Amino acid sequence: MAQYQDHMLILKSRPYREADILLTVFGIKSGKMGAIAKGARRAKSRLAGIYPLSYAVCQIYHGRSTLDTLNGWDLIEGFPALQKDLSKLSWAMLLADLVDEMFLERDPNPSVVPWLIAAWERLARASAPRTTALTASWQLLKLAGYIPQWDRCGLCQQVPLQGPLWIDWEQGVYCASHYPNHHPGGMEISLGTLRTWHQWMALDVTKIGNYDAKGIIANQLFDLFCQYVEHHIGRMPRSLQFVREVETMAEKERNKPL
Repeated sequence: MAQYQDHMLILKSRPYREADILLTVFGIKSGKMGAIAKGARRAKSRLAGIYPLSYAVCQIYHGRSTLDTLNGWDLIEGFPALQKDLSKLSWAMLLADLVDEMFLERDPNPSVVPWLIAAWERLARASAPRTTALTASWQLLKLAGYIPQWDRCGLCQQVPLQGPLWIDWEQGVYCASHYPNHHPGGMEISLGTLRTWHQWMALDVTKIGNYDAKGIIANQLFDLFCQYVEHHIGRMPRSLQFVREVETMAEKERNKPL
């Protein structure tokens, strides 16, 4: 039994019992875990106001229960702009959900925290959030060990120099010369899409969102991410489905006749 302190990302929350909140958090030292904020739904509680998509220094009690207890917190950044824009909010929620889905309980991975903070900060001020969120999403998958080898053609072992290319979820990338006659699980992408993906994967966390993707390339990168995640998780996460719905609504609004 011990009391400790950790810098933590608040990923999710939901009501628990009469006045408590059940949190999913990710700490620099602790990794992902569940914690109870007892009495946090009471107006005068010292824990009142804690909410998802925020970053805080948390005081935690670790006892015999599988759930730790949150005894105190000091907000570092609440990213309020995320709450004011549905598109930004949906992407930020997806990133939190990916961390929850992809990382094991109490398995520290300190690199996750700067990537998620940088993504939420950039999303909060971005005019076009999709590039930032997708870059961060792929980087989080990489940290979780879900990273494909799309550097060279799976047959000739050459770096692709022209498209179209075929991405196979299990076998990797096929160049234009070895594009499969049959279409196993995967999707077709352009050479520009693959090169943009490589630029994203080579980025330092301080450069997140710097390589913007637009038009067909942006759409292919989004579809590529959706299908890759669905294939490896075995289902479409609800947060990702919500993002798709929000993006569809935004696209219809942009194409609406004046």
